[in-house]
Amino acid sequence: MGFATFLLMISVPLIQKHVESTPASGYNYTVSVDLQLSADDVKTFSTPGYPLVPYSNDASYEWRIQAPHDLRILITFIAGRTEGCCDRVQIVDRSETIGEFSGIIIPGTSRLSQTNSLRVIFSSDNTVSFVGFEIKIKPATCGGNIEINTKNSLELASDDWPKGPNNTKCFWVLYGRERKQIQLDFVEGSTAPVDDYIEVFDGLSSIGKLSGVIEPESFIAESGILILSYHSYDQEAERGFRASYKEAPCGFNANASANVGTRTISTPFYPSLYPNDLSCEWNLNAAADKLIELTFVESDTEDCCDFIQIIDGFSGTRQLSGKITPGLVFTSANNNLRLLFNSDSRGSGPGFLAVFREIDPSSNCIYSKFVGKTPINISSPLYPYIYHNNMSCKWTLRTGRQKVITINFIEVKTQECCDVIRIIENGTESLRLSGNTSLSSWTSKTNNVEVIFTSDSSVANKGFLASVQSGKIESVCHHSPFKITINSSRGYLSYLLCSVLRPRFSPARNVGKIKIKFPGRSIQQDDYIRVYNGEQELLKISGQLFPESSGTSTNNAIEIVIKVHQSVTNRAYYHDGIQLYKSQPLGEDSG
Repeated sequence: MGFATFLLMISVPLIQKHVESTPASGYNYTVSVDLQLSADDVKTFSTPGYPLVPYSNDASYEWRIQAPHDLRILITFIAGRTEGCCDRVQIVDRSETIGEFSGIIIPGTSRLSQTNSLRVIFSSDNTVSFVGFEIKIKPATCGGNIEINTKNSLELASDDWPKGPNNTKCFWVLYGRERKQIQLDFVEGSTAPVDDYIEVFDGLSSIGKLSGVIEPESFIAESGILILSYHSYDQEAERGFRASYKEAPCGFNANASANVGTRTISTPFYPSLYPNDLSCEWNLNAAADKLIELTFVESDTEDCCDFIQIIDGFSGTRQLSGKITPGLVFTSANNNLRLLFNSDSRGSGPGFLAVFREIDPSSNCIYSKFVGKTPINISSPLYPYIYHNNMSCKWTLRTGRQKVITINFIEVKTQECCDVIRIIENGTESLRLSGNTSLSSWTSKTNNVEVIFTSDSSVANKGFLASVQSGKIESVCHHSPFKITINSSRGYLSYLLCSVLRPRFSPARNVGKIKIKFPGRSIQQDDYIRVYNGEQELLKISGQLFPESSGTSTNNAIEIVIKVHQSVTNRAYYHDGIQLYKSQPLGEDSG
């Protein structure tokens, strides 16, 4: 037996139980239910088959609810989804419609009748159907429905304030235009401390419960639905309460603290659609010597018209819209950050979810990156905006075996005297940059280097941007001819896994000749070593095995062309003058 068959078997009896013999005009069939509600009842009902089976198309459903004559009825949606355009739920108090809903119905959506009878009418067309809805009903003795359409504060008080009612269950349903958030501010009041209490709900969720002496306190219903309940059982009631309400501003002020950890920001109703004509502002602050890191978990807004703005007074404003890559991170330039979101009057989306936290700039500037063939960028924090003072950042870059790392500095703008970029290889500083530089390139000799950037406490600038990628060790030898000056009477040239190496030798002293000697080695069939003295080929070595070879120039300059792919480092010994020095095996002293 299939799953669909099973659902049909359990849903058909539910429908048949309430089907009238004569369908209402224009519908294939109707469902009609009478519900009696006593003083202590809490009941639920739903569209047939909810939530497993969608409601029927081209149908009319009606629930008629009756309570004792001295009571009212509070009706609350637990959840709901209907076809937004065409399938509507109406709540009718006698002849007055006090609520009409379709599409996604926010949990906690409520209305309070002013009489003891209520009708819930739901009609569907002949196209799309959804799961329907579930509703909870309970009796009430007083309260009302309040639609909030102003940002100005309005007063709300319990019946007979400042003489509180007794033996009452009162509910006030506050809802905003376009589901705007609602703020409720208690001013003063009191209830019997044992049995009487006031409770505040944000939709279905309780966000506060007060009893005894009521001090000033504020509550915000982010769902756009706030229900205030007042239960009094004591025969000698206290004063009750006095409060004010208004459309709450969207957003908040918050201190990012390491003690609190990561906190969240989201558009109202995320991940459901945010309201139109929305204006939200979040002001984030950290300790004076700290920064704020803002990370977008997900974001999807109307691309043309609904914008996120990140305002960092020190570094400017960034504007975002549409879909944002998850994990996008922004770091503030100082200890303040403002986040704004504005939507227009048409179109909407799920909105965004972001997290923020406080970070220490001195301890969050250490990076480790693996470098591959595809170039990656590294940059000073906040580039192209101004970096912080007193920074010490380190990037540890590594690549695979038999690989080297090339760093191309696209832009360098630092304080020339004091803010410095250094490249460290094998514990030794290989390059130092500061001031204004562009298109400076450096290639490592090994597969592991460190880039260190430090700034002092005075002037700051844009910092630097560099592109990093790996290459074969041969790439270290792809140089234009370069000059090696002989500052001693003898020395050696190392060549390893090179493609083409073209050093030019000239002695520093006024001597007439240079003699060069190659120890016997084996090289690959297609490799070679050639030594030129001007246009004359002084020495040529090729073949898999070659004996110890040497040559002497006729003047004070020679050029060597080396093409080898050996797995070990070789040395070519050179000296000025005519004396021949004995060459030693690799690793031994040359004497």
